[in-house]
Parts: sequence; structure tokens; C-alpha cells
Amino acid sequence: MRGSAKPRVAVVFGGRSSEHAVSCSTAASVLAVIDRDKYDVVPVGISVDGKWVLESADTRSLALTAGHTPQVDAAATAVALSNDPAHHQLVVVEPGQGPRALGDVDVVFPLLHGPWGEDGTIQGLFEIADVRYVGSGVLASAVGMDKHYMKLVLAAAGLAVTPYVVVKPREWENDPAAVRESVEALRYPVFVKPARGGSSLGITKVHGRNELDAAVEQAR
Repeated sequence: MRGSAKPRVAVVFGGRSSEHAVSCSTAASVLAVIDRDKYDVVPVGISVDGKWVLESADTRSLALTAGHTPQVDAAATAVALSNDPAHHQLVVVEPGQGPRALGDVDVVFPLLHGPWGEDGTIQGLFEIADVRYVGSGVLASAVGMDKHYMKLVLAAAGLAVTPYVVVKPREWENDPAAVRESVEALRYPVFVKPARGGSSLGITKVHGRNELDAAVEQAR
């Protein structure tokens, strides 16, 4: 930490996944309650195409409501996290300008949802940069994100898991009837969800065969 200054927290949100707006909404909640008397907060958004920018701390613009879907402003000042372990810095990287350091970051608070956020990828970036961060590490994030492998790990550890069926894309394309039969062995209702997505999108409660195909397509 930098002398007696308040710890600087980079709140990272948005991202390239389909849960971009949900992540922005999560950031709005955190930014609304984080204690600015204790922490120097730097909001860092990742646009839907992967650009890192300095974002506004205006929680109203980040809130997800019935009439507003939030999105990181890709036109804002571009920044990057230094991957030099000796310098835990955010750096301005605007085109046509030389890099300009914005100062050290003491800890990163990632609020990303879905792929590139909860699956160990960005955790790996923080590990390379030797920056402290909130949440699970690379391995736990990667395994926990994949619902199939998480069940295998839990079962191997002797923990009870609910019955399930893994539907692979090629199996569904080549023999959907066989997939329907294996799913129906579980008995309805069942939940269909993406194996490697977050918990916000693509989840359907299926009550019968007439709902199954659409649910599988939505989860793909």
C-alpha cells in the first residue's frame, strides 16, 4: 500500500460476456455502498469488445432497470493494467499518446459475470501482474465456472450431487432424440442451463418434452 494513503481499489466490471449489463448493475450496487472515507475507488469498465476504460462512478447510469440496459462507454479514456509485478499500476493508453501512469492499485475488485470474468482468465491476469484481488483464484474459478467439472470434483470429494445430464453440441445436433431420452430419465421438471455460463442468462425450467428443444437452444 502507498504510505499512509487510503488503499486504492479498482472496481472492474462490464466485460465481453452476454452478462455485460448484469455486471454493470452489480458494479452500481458496490459503488453505491463502498466506503469512500476508507478507500480510493477507481471504476474501470471493460466494453463489450474488450476495451478497458476509466468509467463514471454514477450508479444511476450503471443500474439495470426495465427501461435501461447499462453498457460500458467504449469511448471513455482507455486504460490498461500493467503486467509488470514491480508496478501495480493503471496506465492510460490512448491512441497517439505515450503511456501515462495513473498510480498504483492496491487491490482489484472484479465484478465481471460469465466468461472472461468468473472462469479464471482475468484471475490469471491479476496473478501475472502480482496484483491482489477479491475472490477465488485461477483453479477454483475455472472449475467452479464449468458446472459439469464442478460436479465431478464435488462427487470425487464424496459430496452428494443431484442427478444431471451433460448435453454436448455434437450430440444434440446428431441425435437429439437420444438426448431427449436421457434427459427424460431424470423426470420433469428439469432445469436446462449453459454449462459454462454464469447464473443470469440461458436458464429455463422445463416442464415437458414440448419445452425441451427451445430450452436447449437457448442454453447453447
